[in-house]
Amino acid sequence: MMKKWFGASLLVLVLALAGCSEEKAKPEEKPKTEQTKEKTASDDIANQQAKIIKNMQKNAVELDPKALESDPKAYEKKVIKAVGTVHSEVENGMGGSFELKVGETNFKVMNFTMGKVAPGSDIIVYGNIKTGKDAKSGLPMINATYIE
Repeated sequence: MMKKWFGASLLVLVLALAGCSEEKAKPEEKPKTEQTKEKTASDDIANQQAKIIKNMQKNAVELDPKALESDPKAYEKKVIKAVGTVHSEVENGMGGSFELKVGETNFKVMNFTMGKVAPGSDIIVYGNIKTGKDAKSGLPMINATYIE
């Protein structure tokens, strides 16, 4: 009987040690065709994004603050290009905001990009003019979809 207990204990010990070995299972490698398809899909998305950005840059209308002030609907349904200087502290990340000085006029920019913007930097904002003004600051608003 003692031999059975000893044998069973030894077997349990060996199995426990085998289960705790340092060698880790290697992750399964995907077949090359799947890897190629994933790479092609990500390349296609990157190419589409690049085309959209080029198209936006090509077709954007330069923002003239005086024209906007005289006719608030002048830029309605148009992609604008606003060249200016970041004039305030920046809330980074998507949904953050900052003030942009274009000429002599300040705008509140709602950042719908993942890019970071530093105070005092000169940037180009592509997006659209939001109707109305910011409730807190009273500034005209720009929804930024791309920032250089």
